[in-house]
Amino acid sequence: MTRGRIACAAVGLALALGCTTPVELGERRYREGDRLGALEIWRQVDADSLYYDAARTRIAEVENEFDQLVVRYKKRARYYERRDRLAESVVNYRLALELQPGDREALLHVQELARRLDARKREEKERFDAAFQSGDLPLARGHLDTLRTLDPFDPRLQADDRRLDDSLRESVDALLVAGRTSFASGRHASAEKSFQSVLALDPENGDARGYLAYLATIRAEEKEGPADRPPTTLPASRREIRAEGHYRNALRAERDGRPFAAIRYSLRALRLNPEHGGARRHVAALRAQLSPEVSALIEDGRVHYEEEELESALDAWRRALLIDPGNEKAQEYVARAERLLQNLEQLRDDPAAQPVPRVAAPGAQGGR
Repeated sequence: MTRGRIACAAVGLALALGCTTPVELGERRYREGDRLGALEIWRQVDADSLYYDAARTRIAEVENEFDQLVVRYKKRARYYERRDRLAESVVNYRLALELQPGDREALLHVQELARRLDARKREEKERFDAAFQSGDLPLARGHLDTLRTLDPFDPRLQADDRRLDDSLRESVDALLVAGRTSFASGRHASAEKSFQSVLALDPENGDARGYLAYLATIRAEEKEGPADRPPTTLPASRREIRAEGHYRNALRAERDGRPFAAIRYSLRALRLNPEHGGARRHVAALRAQLSPEVSALIEDGRVHYEEEELESALDAWRRALLIDPGNEKAQEYVARAERLLQNLEQLRDDPAAQPVPRVAAPGAQGGR
């Protein structure tokens, strides 16, 4: 039975039972999220019916909502396409086509986009497999990152993720054991080589970065010769070493011009070792330096939000919270955007589902 016949039968049954009018029945469907079903019911109302004018009014209103949704889906699709996030672009074009199935231009474009996505994925998968089989794990990781960008929804990536993660973890763990053994026995050159190899596989490894920091201090003391201060000793726990590693990552990120990454690293260091004075001073200094940017970041997030660039909006607002964790406006905006992203994820999991209403823009009337 077609959808139109189902809608017609539903209208007839409702009227026969005398329980509601066609307009009310459509409104019920609309409130349940089935806006296409509501339209089908209202379109079944005859021109000589008492409810005809009310039904035509609601049809016009909902069709206007669809037009606005189509514009937003297409805008979001173009945003993802520009960033090579092709699967997400395809999903949003298809959501637009659900509402406007007669849009031939969009249909042809999404078909071409799907072919391009398929070709790119096959190419990157071949490169990943070749790099993995040759043992070049950093190169394999790069190809896998490209695959994730192209299509984060591909379930086949999970198996490749596990394969790569297992191999990386095995290699990193073996190198860390070798490095710690060499460090403990005083073979500092060998330890340094092992920890540098760890960073080639896992550039943010806190253990390796922490040990290398202590090795650098020891090497500097050896060059300076005897001093009044006692020699450097190993911290009391692995947590302290890892905390020092995150702190060193923070300093490196700041030197590279990535102050927000620097704050994140120093905060990780403090979670591991709340007594780490360097990390605490580093966070305070960076927050003081960046505090004039909070208002601009919040406004930048609002601009991205209006352009349907939700990830960019969230990134701006989360940066504002890194500087000012207690900023209530940024907290509210982040929560709102995250709710909307969750709704979009539901749509991506089930593209045939009905579109959900857009959350009011931050700062809009009634949205504060």
